[in-house]
Amino acid sequence: MTNKSRGILVTLLLLASATEFAVRGPLRLLHGMGWNDFLSPYIQSKAWVYGADPYGAQSLIHFWPTDSQRPPFVDSEAAAGVLEAKRGIPSPYPVSSLVVLSPFSFLPWHIALITWMLVSVATVVLSALALLSICGYGIGDVRARLFLAVVLALAPLHTGIGTANPALPVVSLTVGTVWAERKGRNKTAGILLAIAVCLKPTVAGALLFYYLVRRRWMVLGIACTVTAVIALLGISRLGLAGVPWLASYGESTRRMFSPGSLDDFTRADSIRFNMINAQVFFYSLLKSAPIADRLARALGASLLGMWIWLCCRRHRTAELLEISAISVLSLISVYHRFYDAGLLIWPLAWGLLLAKKPCIQIAVLAMIAPFLLPGPALLGDWALAGRIPSGITESWWWNGIVLSHEVWDLILLAILLLYWLAREPADASLPVLRNAGTEITRGSGVAEPSPF
Repeated sequence: MTNKSRGILVTLLLLASATEFAVRGPLRLLHGMGWNDFLSPYIQSKAWVYGADPYGAQSLIHFWPTDSQRPPFVDSEAAAGVLEAKRGIPSPYPVSSLVVLSPFSFLPWHIALITWMLVSVATVVLSALALLSICGYGIGDVRARLFLAVVLALAPLHTGIGTANPALPVVSLTVGTVWAERKGRNKTAGILLAIAVCLKPTVAGALLFYYLVRRRWMVLGIACTVTAVIALLGISRLGLAGVPWLASYGESTRRMFSPGSLDDFTRADSIRFNMINAQVFFYSLLKSAPIADRLARALGASLLGMWIWLCCRRHRTAELLEISAISVLSLISVYHRFYDAGLLIWPLAWGLLLAKKPCIQIAVLAMIAPFLLPGPALLGDWALAGRIPSGITESWWWNGIVLSHEVWDLILLAILLLYWLAREPADASLPVLRNAGTEITRGSGVAEPSPF
């Protein structure tokens, strides 16, 4: 295949994935504007602004937007105390996230949702372009267009935007943090990371931990300081209003993860396979919740220990590979939904844009390929519709292997990334970024005097 025909093929793939991204992301959200993952934090942030308990079900009802019809089950389930368990609302987002989202609460619901959708789409596109910039690629490069095509085809991004979940902007903020730091803009990097941590610490915490291990004190210090200020502002507002929010937060969290709840990894139905943490995989095999939880945490701790050891024994960093590994590791032992796998853009960027060996590039693409489709959701729907014989759906391997394929795929990817980290030298393939008379060496993040 000639270079020209290869470029045309990749461009067509990019157009096709962009179309899929638009249809399964923003267009799907526009068709379901009444109920989505942004509704609860939007209402809760409004409750915070007015000094009400953001984690109480009655506040959710009281501050329900007037331009959105409230389903009848909200009142009845709130009265019965099962709203959190059945619907996942009010969501136990940290109070810092409500402070960050509070500007949206001053907008009418539909305008706020459309604004949030535009922000989410823009951040996804900008994060992909930022990764190209970090890796030294221009949009005219065939490999760069292939990377963009795969990014826009990732189903977790579609689901995140289609459900208006805050996870997607948080992933993009982590990319923006690294991009800003490599441009020498440490203050900007720290602020971006702080906003990401405030919104969703389970998603952004991996990058914060990376900066701690790599002793990037400037970015780490700014991020922690800004996070603390935002959290203190949120707590102070509720404290001055005399709201017993901490007890409500604890009770809401308990109900969210109670047996049979929406976030219970032992649920009998297939909805639990929308979670991608290892507890789902181990429970499907062993049928014991305590053992599954211990094994998942032990696996996560072991892999994290290996990552720390590999990083500490290196004098220079393999930056994108290290961030890719810790990002995937962060998904394993702590509760995560499918859209949190948007963090896979990190290993995708490293594998497609920086890894020199074709076998590594192919392996990374193969490991990420299952996330081009919402596999467990599709298979679960087909099983309910009777399209899959009951002899298959009742077998042990249907739940243990097939429906949990994304979970064990992430575990294998994490192990592979650690293996490559053990064998890979420092990222000599990262470009040298020049800014304000300084030169940042490839992958090191250390500024040196520029001879130019």
